[in-house]
Amino acid sequence: MPALTPAHLDHRRLWRAFDYCYPVISRRSRGLSLGLNLNLNKVCNFNCVYCEADRISPPKRKDIDLDQLEAEMKFLLDLAISGELFNLHPFSAVKPEQQTLNDLAFSGDGEPTTAKEFPESVGRLAKLLKYFNLTNVKLVLITNATRLQDINVIEGIDALMANNGQIWAKLDAGTENLYRAVNRSDILLEQIIKNLEFAGKRWPITIQTLFLEWEGAAPSEQEINSYIDRLKHLLNSGVRLQGIQLYTVARPTPEIGARPLPSAILDKIANCVAKELSRISVDVFYGSEA
Repeated sequence: MPALTPAHLDHRRLWRAFDYCYPVISRRSRGLSLGLNLNLNKVCNFNCVYCEADRISPPKRKDIDLDQLEAEMKFLLDLAISGELFNLHPFSAVKPEQQTLNDLAFSGDGEPTTAKEFPESVGRLAKLLKYFNLTNVKLVLITNATRLQDINVIEGIDALMANNGQIWAKLDAGTENLYRAVNRSDILLEQIIKNLEFAGKRWPITIQTLFLEWEGAAPSEQEINSYIDRLKHLLNSGVRLQGIQLYTVARPTPEIGARPLPSAILDKIANCVAKELSRISVDVFYGSEA
């Protein structure tokens, strides 16, 4: 019998016959996260070398049925609240301390804010949390920060933040060269910085950064210094930076050159960031962390 896949290593956006919602044990959420996939078409304006989304198999469907989405999430909330979820594979192997439901997260096979249904989806999830009286459960937007100034997205995030929301925004590089190599987007890094400035002045944000060993090399000292300079710029411009999440590859990647960064190097980067930005909390998540 093959070895069971640890729940935190299995982040497929598929669960049973569901189309939109799925449960995962999340390192960064530190427990159970119920994900919402608004990108069934698998289209994304990033093409990250480490992204585990399956872009080879044809999409199951491309539309968003908000009534079905809401019903799926309600079913998962019932399972999570009752504890029945942890009687099911692979969640039956989850440690007791990881069984707390911490958030509902917009995190799919693409950038969640590209879906026109994003604002209404936020509203429906907020109503479900109120229905179940889950006042401590967060609504989290995990975003690549490409559309944070879009009017439709602003409407959705305003609703998210009014309902115990958090924004986890990606910044994987300090230089255009590394950004192009790792995130592989046509959108300029400078535009990402401008979007983060806009968002961070309107709402508190958390920066999430994946550093990795790419084609045999870790990020250079110059790259890390440039990354820190970007963070300092955001702070000096008035961004309300809640914290920084530094992590590395934890699951299989589509590119063989994308490898986990050794823990010692990730710790060294974290120490440099923490030293230069002493007011900001820096959390580190290793590739092998359960």
